[in-house]
Amino acid sequence: ISINWIKEFVNLDGIGEDELVRRSNLATAEIEGVEHKGKDIEGVVFGKVLSVSEHPNSKKLHILKVDIGKSVEQIVCGAKNVRENMITCVATIGGKVSGHTISKVNLAGIESNGMCCSAEELGIGCNNTGIMDITEDVKIGQNIKEYLEIEDTILEIDNKTLTNRPDLWGHYGLAREFSAIFGRELKPLSLQNLEEYNQLSKVKIEVESPSCLRYSAIKLDNITKVKSPLKMALRLYYTGMRDINLLADITNYVMLEIGQPLHAFDGEKVHSIIVKNAQKGEKLLTLDENEYEIPENSILIRDENKKPVAIAGIKGGLLASISPTTKSVLFESATFDAASIRKTSRTIGLVTDASQRYEKSLDPEMTKIALQRIVKILKEIDNGAVVTSAFSDNYPKKYDTKIIQISDDFISKRIGMKIEKSQIIDILKSLDFAIEEKENNIIVTVPSFRATKDVSMKEDLVEEIARMYGYDNITPSPLAFEPKPIRLNNNVKEEYEVKKLLAEKYSATEVHSYIWSYNDFNKEHSIDTEPVVTLLDSSNAGQSGIRRDLTPTLLKTLFENRNSLSNINIFEVGRVAESLDENNLVVEKKKLSVIFASQEKTEEELFVAMKTFLFDYSKNNLNIVPTLSEGESPNYMHPFNTFRILFNGIDYGYIGILHPKTVKSIDKRLKVVCLEIDFGNYIQNEGNFEKVNVPSKFQEVTLDLSVLAPKQMLYKDIVKVIENYQTNILQGYRLKDIYESENLGDRKSVTFTFILSSDHTLEGSEIDAFLNGIIASFEEKGLIVRK
Repeated sequence: ISINWIKEFVNLDGIGEDELVRRSNLATAEIEGVEHKGKDIEGVVFGKVLSVSEHPNSKKLHILKVDIGKSVEQIVCGAKNVRENMITCVATIGGKVSGHTISKVNLAGIESNGMCCSAEELGIGCNNTGIMDITEDVKIGQNIKEYLEIEDTILEIDNKTLTNRPDLWGHYGLAREFSAIFGRELKPLSLQNLEEYNQLSKVKIEVESPSCLRYSAIKLDNITKVKSPLKMALRLYYTGMRDINLLADITNYVMLEIGQPLHAFDGEKVHSIIVKNAQKGEKLLTLDENEYEIPENSILIRDENKKPVAIAGIKGGLLASISPTTKSVLFESATFDAASIRKTSRTIGLVTDASQRYEKSLDPEMTKIALQRIVKILKEIDNGAVVTSAFSDNYPKKYDTKIIQISDDFISKRIGMKIEKSQIIDILKSLDFAIEEKENNIIVTVPSFRATKDVSMKEDLVEEIARMYGYDNITPSPLAFEPKPIRLNNNVKEEYEVKKLLAEKYSATEVHSYIWSYNDFNKEHSIDTEPVVTLLDSSNAGQSGIRRDLTPTLLKTLFENRNSLSNINIFEVGRVAESLDENNLVVEKKKLSVIFASQEKTEEELFVAMKTFLFDYSKNNLNIVPTLSEGESPNYMHPFNTFRILFNGIDYGYIGILHPKTVKSIDKRLKVVCLEIDFGNYIQNEGNFEKVNVPSKFQEVTLDLSVLAPKQMLYKDIVKVIENYQTNILQGYRLKDIYESENLGDRKSVTFTFILSSDHTLEGSEIDAFLNGIIASFEEKGLIVRK
């Protein structure tokens, strides 16, 4: 993102860079990086080459006489494109290029008083085939910084923070955000009035694909300019693109400006448009001269002869593309179903700037604005260009206008502090939401550029108010209720414990893998494990179905990392589809797989380490001792050095050495030991043992409490009240006394001692809260607490 470009739409004077980044991070999107362009360029001026002569001592060098305004200098240059009367960029003596100071030098015996520069050398373009060839009307001797905005601040924003905001994939959308954040006026886009061309004939557009939401087009003839202006080329380069030619560049420029992709067809090759899904086996040679087989039902743009000329939303075709000789252009501006574009892009392996934007669910109302903008810019650059068609539009699928009714009270309660109604309205209006007040409610009409993927309900509006009000301005307040600790599910607890043990004590790395069975990999490495659930389309990366064993997945990870480390310890707790039940439904299991592999240790050392881990975890976490027994093993495990893991006669998995044939296939330098157990069932064997509780370093508080209970009431039922009472300061309790007498009648007095502590010194209010809570719990069960 170019700050100079942003400033074209909103005045940011007086706002420091740090403040701009800080407020953007809090309100809109995380700024990943800030880069300052052009500060290392000094003393570079426009110069005119008056003469070019051969260098007496070099076939590659030329001796130039260059007019730099205040003087004519002799400069030795090796550029192949240098010629007389050429205007270029000259770094003068004492000036700087890329931070290097220019001084007089002797090149092959001839003095050179300056340097003629290429765009790449100046850091303002990627062309390094020759020195810059300036064709614009510039003043000789003028500093290039006076003509071009070479000094710029570039902000880098990652996709992850903008994935639900298609409106922010262009400079104008971000300018709107800065306008709202800093309370500055947003300048309108300069657009061409297309209504004045209504009398012209329209481009015929047929939409036969249900995935095309809108397709707009306009045609221009008499294109005379080929090269983009320096300002446009500079902005494209600073924001990650290279300049190609005017018609290609202008589509990219408008896309970067407002976020709407466009495409330019040669108007002499494409006269009308048909949007129709691809049929099986159709292919297209694209602009990058690669031929792609288009997946069936992907959206294709076709010409009047029904021949494909572009993969919709992704890439244009080569045959209908523009060239330096193009005099007629047909501009396309369209909107397509986001899921369809994403699927096609990933299937053919072609992700483009356009497809990234279409995947975000673009606003169909932007197609006309984009054409209005591109026609305006083109006519300003090439004033001979003539619009030869009316604005042509096929709009089969419109988004419904989203209207949300909300109140300032709803917003204030969700944010946690009072936000005035007038301030809410001002914030929403600054973001282009239309507002209507009706009694105590605010009727909000969501602008189309926020309605396709982002804002759809009242909570979304709360977020808009909160981020613009400033999260840092919201006063933190405690919860209105005391949070109660919950008992951790045993499966979750044990999964965490085994991961912690492997990572901390056995230096193993956790792997998060996909659930697929990789048929190609397994076959290549002699691993026999056929999935019980197969895929209809298994063409992607050799995925044949859902795995039934976990270890082969880890072996694939081992293979992919075999050259990175000499010792590799990895593990995963993951799910497998082990079998099918009588109803043909999947029997899903959660398994633990561990691999210890080494180029340095012996198989015996690795096996002992793996066995130690198994018994370590089983004894110390589950209080059980498994046994190892001979038995059947998977074909990729050693037939004699693999053992079944048993407990109480039940088989839970295996531990052993990898089969020599598979080891040799993966990496013959390695020794590999594997373990795989049915983790979900294994941990159900947890034995009874007392776990050590680490005492708090803060002073404990003990309280005695007596409860009157019916004589026939069992002790376990009284205790259940205590155990069901959730608090984060009760560390334990014990029975102190049971007392019965005639004075108590049919009741008995049961006295408990409660032990309270926390990670801080308890305050009186916390102790009182515990007492009130436990007393209320007893009274709910009809028990009377003796005062």
